[in-house]
Amino acid sequence: MVQFTLAALAVFESHHGIASRAQLRNAGLTQHAIRSLIAAGNLQPILRGAYRLPAVPLDEPARCVAVCAAHPEVAISGPTAGRLWGFRRIPRDRRIHVLAPPASQPTTESWVVPYRTAAFRKQDVETRQDGISVTTRQRTALDLARMLNPIDLLSVIEQAARDGCLSDDDMRRVATDWNSPRRLWLRQYLEVLDRRLEGGAADSHHEVVLGDALDRAGLVGLVRQFWIDLPGYGPARFDLAVPKMRWAIEVDVFPTHSETAGRASDSWRDRSAAELDWVVERVPQAAFGTELRATVQRLVRAHRNRQAQLR
Repeated sequence: MVQFTLAALAVFESHHGIASRAQLRNAGLTQHAIRSLIAAGNLQPILRGAYRLPAVPLDEPARCVAVCAAHPEVAISGPTAGRLWGFRRIPRDRRIHVLAPPASQPTTESWVVPYRTAAFRKQDVETRQDGISVTTRQRTALDLARMLNPIDLLSVIEQAARDGCLSDDDMRRVATDWNSPRRLWLRQYLEVLDRRLEGGAADSHHEVVLGDALDRAGLVGLVRQFWIDLPGYGPARFDLAVPKMRWAIEVDVFPTHSETAGRASDSWRDRSAAELDWVVERVPQAAFGTELRATVQRLVRAHRNRQAQLR
């Protein structure tokens, strides 16, 4: 009875139960052994040149490995790459989206969606230890411009910049080489990128929504993630702030803000900020959704009142 070699089992263990024909041959399995394992039901072809262990769930990462094993010329992209990076606001369509060279035909499987383009560079791809070749955070954000609305795209851009410690130039550089009138989605990406507020990347989608709404309402001087040293408290970071006016906004959507310890810490921080003549506006979860417009109007009025107070 033909058995797997230890080297072959190691490949399956580190690659979500998937291995390519080349990997199996390098691990000591002959073509005859591979056919025998398939006939015995211990190995199952999934794509041409890629195999899986039937006992291992064929989840999304496993299918990504299979596509990359069978087609080294492609890279996981779009919503699939967004899910691999853990981005928020990404649709779940149960398909594997890939970037592929022009005129290529990666596979006819309905669960693989190729996007063929010449705007595809090796430096825009990272290969993970589990065998998945995935577009970089910034390239993933760029490709998502084809399918996300502007505010969700802005949220993804903020998260990509924060998680990857990427600058605005890093986010912009991935698009500039491919800019053309025919790529409307690329123009949308650059337009959304221009909507970013100054300062550090936003921590949450709610911060993105509120900051963008306030900016569109004409609130001047707003920055993200403003750091300040508060007396008796220490370093603190305001979600949104107008530093020249010593006016800040805290977006309290995380559960810790409603807990006893969280409320006590928030109160302590607000009192410390008041010692430096800072005014802090707090915006809870309930202030979003259908209440967002009223929330923005309230904050704009508070901003004007603060301006009048400082005159």
